[in-house]
Amino acid sequence: MKVVLTLCAAWVALVLNGASGEASWIWYPGDYALWRGNDLQARRIEYGGGYPVFWPTYAPHPLVDFRKDVDLKAPETVELATEGVCRIMGLGLRSPMPGVVSNRFVLPAGRYTLVARVYSQGRPPALYMNGPTVRTDSSWKADWRMSAAWQPGMVSPPAETRAQFDSPVTRPASVTLAVRHAEPVSQKRILGGHVFADFGRETFGFLRLKGVKGKGRIRIVYGESEPEAMCEDFNGPDQWEYVEAEPGDEQRLKVSRGWRYVHVIPEDGVSVEGVAMDEELCPLSRVGAFRCSDERLNRIWEVSARTLELTTREIYIEGAKRDRWTWSGDARQSYLMGYYLFGESGLARDTLFYQRGGDPVVMHVNQIMDYTFYWFLSVREYYLYTGDRVFLEQAYDRMVSLMDFAIGRLDANGRPHDRPGDWMFIDWAPETLHNTGGVTSFEQMLLVEALEALAYVSDTIGRGNAAYRERAAKLRAEIVPLFWSDEKGALMHLLKDDGTLDAQLTRYPNMFGLASGYFNDGQRESVLKNVIFNDAVMKIQTPYMRFYELEALCRLGLRERVLDEVRAYWGGMLDEGATSFWELYNPDEKGAAKYAMYGRPFGKSLCHAWGASPIYLFGRYVLGVEPTKPGYAEYVVAPDLGGLDWVEGTVPTPHGPITVSVKGGVATATGPANCAGTLRWNGKSVRIPATK
Repeated sequence: MKVVLTLCAAWVALVLNGASGEASWIWYPGDYALWRGNDLQARRIEYGGGYPVFWPTYAPHPLVDFRKDVDLKAPETVELATEGVCRIMGLGLRSPMPGVVSNRFVLPAGRYTLVARVYSQGRPPALYMNGPTVRTDSSWKADWRMSAAWQPGMVSPPAETRAQFDSPVTRPASVTLAVRHAEPVSQKRILGGHVFADFGRETFGFLRLKGVKGKGRIRIVYGESEPEAMCEDFNGPDQWEYVEAEPGDEQRLKVSRGWRYVHVIPEDGVSVEGVAMDEELCPLSRVGAFRCSDERLNRIWEVSARTLELTTREIYIEGAKRDRWTWSGDARQSYLMGYYLFGESGLARDTLFYQRGGDPVVMHVNQIMDYTFYWFLSVREYYLYTGDRVFLEQAYDRMVSLMDFAIGRLDANGRPHDRPGDWMFIDWAPETLHNTGGVTSFEQMLLVEALEALAYVSDTIGRGNAAYRERAAKLRAEIVPLFWSDEKGALMHLLKDDGTLDAQLTRYPNMFGLASGYFNDGQRESVLKNVIFNDAVMKIQTPYMRFYELEALCRLGLRERVLDEVRAYWGGMLDEGATSFWELYNPDEKGAAKYAMYGRPFGKSLCHAWGASPIYLFGRYVLGVEPTKPGYAEYVVAPDLGGLDWVEGTVPTPHGPITVSVKGGVATATGPANCAGTLRWNGKSVRIPATK
């Protein structure tokens, strides 16, 4: 007996590794992330107006087939819920009528394949089915091409909202992040009936206006600094908007924003008594923890954690106030920080799906060449920290088509060359970077790592494409001979089209070369002397690239110097009153200059995801916790106190937390169940057994 079922519906979510025992809404891998990400990023405003992204976006597939092989010994009653129009072919069953949450139908006994054809325009095709044995979960497979090219398994909803997907009543489109009420630490009424409020620290949520009277508009100015919120110039503060007054005890604004200070400016005929807020949170637990003998470093870790929490939304975004977009280079660091603070909750996976989008590929990720390459590195690292092999299989075809696009943009020698429409970003540098008119050493290094990441994934899932590894090996071998300057004793930034080296010397390729083992002993010492420890070379002013500079030093064992740098750089922001870490920090900037960026007086983001990197640096290199096999099947704990008297902390893993303590010269570590590790301390190694 064979029965084919076709459904037309709209939302699907599944459990990541095998059936969960409970039904859940299910969707095609990546579709929900696309819908969520598009919705989130469309909420950005600047100067009172909307601000869409400036790269191609992709929509969920409107038509998807879902299938499951069943073997029923007896007929089974199944509950069905959908979003959209639904029909089950062969049994004559239809979806619930509009306004009906669910209905029930009987599946006949026998062995057969259910194929659910789901259609929905705008929202991802989805389905909820729940019976004694037949239920929507990760045992189903999906295909949008109608060609039996079934994807393995499905994608679970993000952990922070997973419980909401287990009910037919809660539709995926209505799932929201948690909120909690918060009051400002101070507020005052100022002339003209304005209200000015300080919430004490950077926050994110829905503003509530209290005691609204009259009819008309209210202008809301959001500020991460007091001068920004107080600025009434329409071309001053980045983030402001008009709302229509809704008289009553409280009016909650419809879109969540990021701020510390809020300035409420009613028009004539409107009055507002005060403000409060519903703080919007991605309710992930801080599994990771860090404490040490230096209270300044403890405060830096705490503010880093707050910064990451504020930029952890439905997917990882860049900044709380601005941009509120997801950028691949920024997100790579958010993933790494998240692995050491939250563990993987589904957000890294969903953000990776969103950033990649779909086919055809017509532009680099976020329009930026380096951000395309970072995406490949992020996929490989995701697998290392999670062991999620299913995701590799789901992402592989997208990796191949993206790499095909990137290779098509290379020059005749197979090197990354600037092309019209490509943006070689690298960093917000205090001087212009010479990124055009040749090949940059930095971009070639990233391309090598991207090719190696794709080769690794190809081998891991049995695709075995040797061409990627061969191309990477050829490009890797070229880098030092092409870009090394004996005169400067370092790698130069740009190889010009005429075959000569540009005169610009930067830290970027040299710190990546240190971290990735490009140099022999003599070259390594030369680079440290002539570049990294040379104050005459342009200094890095963004936490973004400070991350890579300090990681390179950590890999060389220079932990004490790294902690000194963290105390000075991140501690400098604390000294300026930071309650979250900034997009860029130059200690020489004072007064209004410290808030300015992009030619705008308040353009700088004072809550920027890439500012939170001490979470990763402390967990990975001070506590010394690192997975050595995917998903922490094996791991190493190698603490390095960097001059501290003591440290203690916790690192999340898919199997449970790893706890580390080093006090009184004694190091201890406790690992999770089902995996074993190695503790290395004072030249000795001790096995950490898997607990039961």
